[in-house]
Amino acid sequence: MSNVLQYFKEQIRYLPVAYNMSRYNTKSATMSNRFGRVWEILDPLFQLGIFYLLFGILMKRVIPGGYPVLPWMFIGLGVWGLMQKTIVSGALTTYNQLRMASVMKFPVSILPTSAFFGFLSEFWIMITAGLIGAVYNGFIPSLHLLQVIYYFFALVIFSVSTSLLNATIMIVFPDLKFFLNYSFRFLMFMSGAVFSMRQFNQIPQFLLQAVMINPFYYLIEGFRDAIFGTQWFWEVDPSIILSFWAITSFILLLGTQLHYNIRERISDFL
Repeated sequence: MSNVLQYFKEQIRYLPVAYNMSRYNTKSATMSNRFGRVWEILDPLFQLGIFYLLFGILMKRVIPGGYPVLPWMFIGLGVWGLMQKTIVSGALTTYNQLRMASVMKFPVSILPTSAFFGFLSEFWIMITAGLIGAVYNGFIPSLHLLQVIYYFFALVIFSVSTSLLNATIMIVFPDLKFFLNYSFRFLMFMSGAVFSMRQFNQIPQFLLQAVMINPFYYLIEGFRDAIFGTQWFWEVDPSIILSFWAITSFILLLGTQLHYNIRERISDFL
């Protein structure tokens, strides 16, 4: 538990450093482009346009419950994209930026957190587009929208904790990046980001239940509940809530334990 407390103290103390690192990395990645950081806005907008063409016009998909397809998908892809990019990119931060941390004298535990900040703009664009689309289709925002605060907090804890764990494992097992890429290709379809798992009758009940206790599924559906005004977060099946926080707590405890155990020897591994 002391490792968890130390981890949070470092995140709070060095939060401005993590944020500035994120801005620097984003700027350096886009400075060679003609439009520069404008691509932070254009990229998600192009994604929205592609999904509108595929699923809104060509496929004319129907979502169980009568939700409009495009806002439903925008919300799911926004939440999914932030988690996927934070975890995959964050796993590489310690491996790739250890020298910067040693020169600038900040704890390497904030490196995965800096990756999270880098994808926030795209996330909020997707969520805002989903909200606008929901309003356009007659879903007037209600007090349920306030629980975006709760789900965003849960999203931060889960994404950053998982990123820290993977970044630590990556130091001793660099091949992890390949397993992450393969896993996320599969999880995208099993997390409810683009398909409602309830519409596939051929899926066995035990597998459907396993999907529903998936932390990705919990967070994606939670943001949809908030924007479409479906239900409050305490009305979700208690087993799903407990599963999410149990998994997240385990990842946080394991990630901090491993990180502080090998922190002093990271340079030896690399």
